[in-house]
Parts: sequence; structure tokens; C-alpha cells
Amino acid sequence: MTEQIHANFRILSGAAKAFWGRVAGNGHLVASARVEQLAGEAALACVRARSRGGHRSGPAARA
Repeated sequence: MTEQIHANFRILSGAAKAFWGRVAGNGHLVASARVEQLAGEAALACVRARSRGGHRSGPAARA
């Protein structure tokens, strides 16, 4: 649960920084904020994948 909150916070803070970068005309800030957003989205995807559980043995062999 904590990881999910952290990931969502990264996405939100990245969006806020990107908005501020566009207002200020700072392209570097916009780019780094987008990287932060993507990192948050990747972390959120990892949390969701881990929470599904399931088998880790790989694909089933066909007979």
C-alpha cells in the first residue's frame, strides 16, 4: 500500500512540475518532470503486477 501511495505521489508531483515548467518556459524542467511521471507509472505497474500474485513457474507446457 505504501509503494502505491509513493508511486501516485511521483505521478502527481511530476505533473505539477511539468505544469510549472510550461508556465515558466523551462523545457528542462518539463522533461525531467515527465521522466518523474513515467517512473511513477512504472512503479505503479510493478506494484499492481506484484499484487496479482499467481504462479511464477512460467508458461504451462502443452502436452
